[in-house]
Amino acid sequence: MFLFAWIARHWRGELRLSISWWINCVALTLLLFWLVPWIAHTSGISSGDSAASYTAILGLVILQTALIPLWQMVGLWQATDRTLRTTDRVLTARLTQVVAVLFTLLIATRGLVAGAEQVLAARVAWALGPYEYQVALLPGAREIEVNGGLGFGVSKAVAGLLASNPDVRRIRLNSGGGALSEGVRLRDLIIAHGLDTYTSRECSSACISAFIGGRFRYLKRGARMGFHLPRNWEPLSTGPLSGPYATELGYFEQRGVPDWFLANWIRSGQKFWFPTEFQLQRAGIVSFLRGAPPNRGAR
Repeated sequence: MFLFAWIARHWRGELRLSISWWINCVALTLLLFWLVPWIAHTSGISSGDSAASYTAILGLVILQTALIPLWQMVGLWQATDRTLRTTDRVLTARLTQVVAVLFTLLIATRGLVAGAEQVLAARVAWALGPYEYQVALLPGAREIEVNGGLGFGVSKAVAGLLASNPDVRRIRLNSGGGALSEGVRLRDLIIAHGLDTYTSRECSSACISAFIGGRFRYLKRGARMGFHLPRNWEPLSTGPLSGPYATELGYFEQRGVPDWFLANWIRSGQKFWFPTEFQLQRAGIVSFLRGAPPNRGAR
């Protein structure tokens, strides 16, 4: 009851201005920077590698970047207004209002940035738009095809088909990418079942992580493979790689992908790099090319 009363009193501006500012705004904001990651970690949702965990993280993000700042600024403004009406501390109240406006603009900007990031993350998490996927067993029951984005759930769908179709020997991957965790889960399935991988149109971004798991890795001539680095989600990191992606590139190195290829991959940054067929074979990403070379001059 005390907590709810405290929340209501701050919202109505009934607390002293110093308490509203130093405790409910400054101290609470600093606490949240530690508390929110701790909650995410201890509850097991910090990976955000499933629709359920992402939804929980989204709730924490909204709480930290929107709801609590709104409560803080409304209460602070109300407290300054009450101070102006009931005391002669005009300068203190006006300065606090200026800080409140600047702080609100800062939070709004941060909220817009976080919102833009969450739009992309939500599409991946819930397999929306370009991250919608189709998983199908091809005629002959020896090949599974994955089309579309690697949204959460695609590896589970593939696992279901593999469980009921033990004769599957190859997985065809045609995807522009999606969740890295789904690409890694697909790779684990591919390795566990000794499958070959094949791309007939495109395999880019997180799809590469699944493709590299193939026993033999086939690429249709004219198809392309796109490599890039994801946005660095670690705010305290100063390097070009986030922790999970540094681990992922380490895996490629263990698979024998040479340093020159990895260096070009890192150098590409967030922009897609599409290596030539010769580079892909030389680096060991692709085992064999299939089909005749495409007619580049054809219309």
